[in-house]
Amino acid sequence: MDRTMRFFENRQKLIIGGIFLSLFVQLNGQRLEIKRTTNSDLSSSSLYVPLKKVDIDATINSFAADVTITQIFYNNENKPFEAVYYFPIEEQAAIYSFIARINDREIFAELKEKNVAQKEYIDALKNNHGAYLLEQDEKSPDMFIINIGALPPLTECTITISYVTELDLINGSIIRFVIPTTIAPRYNSQQTGSSSFTSPNIQYVQNSPYTINFRCNIKKISDSKGELIRKVSSSSHQIEIDVHRSDIYVVTFAHENTHLDRDILINIELMKRQTNTILTVDSNAVMVSFFPTEEDCRQGENDNQTNEFIFVVDCSGSMYSEDKIGLTKKAVILFLQNLPPYSYFNIIRFGSTYSPLFPESTVIANDVNLQQAQKIVEQMQADLGGTELFAPLQWLKNHPPNKGRSRQIFLLTDGQIMDVSQVLDLCRTMSSSTRIFSFGLGMSPSRALIKGLARATNGRFVFIPPHERVDIYVKEQLDRALQPSITGIRAKWNLGETSVYTAPAQLPPVYAKDRLNIYGLTNTTITLPLDDNFSVGFYIDENDHQLGEAHFDQILIVENTGTISRLAAKALIHELEHAKELSTGSLQSRFQDQTDLKEKIMKNEEMKKKQITELSLKYNILSPYTAFIAVEKRVNGNNDNMILREVPIQISADDQHLISPMRSTFTSTTIVTSDTHYITTTTAFFEYNNQYVTTTTTTTTIESYDTSLTAETTVTTSSSEYLELYEHNSLHGGEALEMDTCDKNPSSCSFSHSLNNGGHPSTFSSWFALFVPLIFFMTVYSNLPSK
Repeated sequence: MDRTMRFFENRQKLIIGGIFLSLFVQLNGQRLEIKRTTNSDLSSSSLYVPLKKVDIDATINSFAADVTITQIFYNNENKPFEAVYYFPIEEQAAIYSFIARINDREIFAELKEKNVAQKEYIDALKNNHGAYLLEQDEKSPDMFIINIGALPPLTECTITISYVTELDLINGSIIRFVIPTTIAPRYNSQQTGSSSFTSPNIQYVQNSPYTINFRCNIKKISDSKGELIRKVSSSSHQIEIDVHRSDIYVVTFAHENTHLDRDILINIELMKRQTNTILTVDSNAVMVSFFPTEEDCRQGENDNQTNEFIFVVDCSGSMYSEDKIGLTKKAVILFLQNLPPYSYFNIIRFGSTYSPLFPESTVIANDVNLQQAQKIVEQMQADLGGTELFAPLQWLKNHPPNKGRSRQIFLLTDGQIMDVSQVLDLCRTMSSSTRIFSFGLGMSPSRALIKGLARATNGRFVFIPPHERVDIYVKEQLDRALQPSITGIRAKWNLGETSVYTAPAQLPPVYAKDRLNIYGLTNTTITLPLDDNFSVGFYIDENDHQLGEAHFDQILIVENTGTISRLAAKALIHELEHAKELSTGSLQSRFQDQTDLKEKIMKNEEMKKKQITELSLKYNILSPYTAFIAVEKRVNGNNDNMILREVPIQISADDQHLISPMRSTFTSTTIVTSDTHYITTTTAFFEYNNQYVTTTTTTTTIESYDTSLTAETTVTTSSSEYLELYEHNSLHGGEALEMDTCDKNPSSCSFSHSLNNGGHPSTFSSWFALFVPLIFFMTVYSNLPSK
């Protein structure tokens, strides 16, 4: 009888406790929801997002594109604001125009030295005028910044940016046009915690209120045999193509309100692999697209060369999404299966740390070593934390190839790092003995990094979009790696009496069946039609041997827009930006600290900066050391109450896991010590980009109510509050779960709680304290014996 009465008393206590707990959760949950919305979920309201719409209008002519980006900003607040917007553009793009339109006024920006333009911008705002500034980030050449100063309340401003860019040729027959739309969060090795996966001053949201419209006119290409374009497609978006125009194909998005969560990829497939030479002409410049044959490249062959193949594989947390790590594993296995006999190889996995498969720099590619390597590759996971690319490359520099060997590095990454310039500078120091063949994976890799790695070492790059076959790209890169790249080439123009300056001055390496784009700048206007005997010859500097001569089989005319001149000037700027640093001679720090050496390095940097600035101003194209500035003179303006608004960026589709609600597993162990006392110990494991912890969801039902019973219950739930605090801890304060210890076995990972919010309960601890007891009450109640 006493046991029965205690049973009903316990059940009543559980019911009453559950009711009060539910009410408390409801009341507290409302407060938590408001906090979460106002602090981090910017996508839920467009009130403070000044960017309303983005339009892309492009025209493609052969291997060049002219692109216009239109951005519409609107101030729907009651105070003037200063808007700041970070956005990406292809690193080789030459931006030549920046226009602001406001209140039926059109203000054309001028290109000036960056420090001068920045001062004019600041002074204009101080004097209650409007100002508009466009800059290029000096550390990330594919990142640009728009500053809109003092946009009045209830006022719209339209920004128009125009640029030209060279297009990539894929597999010798596909022209690929790329419009980057989002900047992926990039790992900063100099920071830790939540700030490790950010770009400077950029806020990310899962869904932005602004969308993009896209229109692309592709000019038809033909020769004596007919049309050269076989197919137009997109591997990133659903598109519609108007084929009824006589001179162009018109490409648009199939759906409206497209979000900026992935790069736009347009593939133009040609009827046949290009083997001829195409000359594109405008008033003061020519562009030659030359396709060397195997005969052209035979001069550089060396049959006695032994190759080293080193696979540097990104296993950081960001590789988890879109199964980029799965794509990487397939690629590396294909490489291993196709390595030439008697070659040497190694595999280096990297993330926050790096791990070579073999302690030696390379080992012979025999059956035993290849089997061991394939087994390791099949077990690879995206579990090495951040993206520390510098350290494994430094290890390779410290372990150079043996004498008589040529080293080829295949680097597979999604390219999400901040220190791009530092990594490229290191690679340039290895270029005499090493070539890097880089693979950019995912929807928004850092194109500046992927292309820069290849360019700095005379290698080649490819980008593999999600869900595409990797075998084609693997074969293409392996074929290139087995070819000796021929360097030290110079061009000799035969354009009659016209004097031509080659850009870039030092031509990139030549590969058989690959495309080599060369620009020629002239001081006089090129008259048409051109003589049929015009040509360009290619020579090797060492012995002035003629590698080949290209006659112009096809001539494309570009209207007098300066497109080719701008691309040529951009090629020269690029060459200066990626020039090798002045050699320090000895590696000993005591010698490098010498004053005269420091002065030489500083003088060299100043000279390079001056040359880039002069080219930028002469051809009116943006550079890291110049900026476009437009000042809008206002009468009776007032900027005293101006507020700052930073435009959030929609995170890439394959980085959604960085801000979307995580799956978090709470494992609750309940020990019943008596009829009325319970001790509950709860541990939590979280699945996050940097610390992936694999958990198994199980539930053990309490079959009997016994004092000796130990029940283990695992519940999987969503914890967006934890993610909010993890990502924004440095900005907002709050509780963060930091990894204390973690071996290679995820089950050995443990987390600790830290409070830095002044002692107030954090969002996560509130949910943690409320949610776990509620589950406990529900579990016990549902398993109490019925009457």
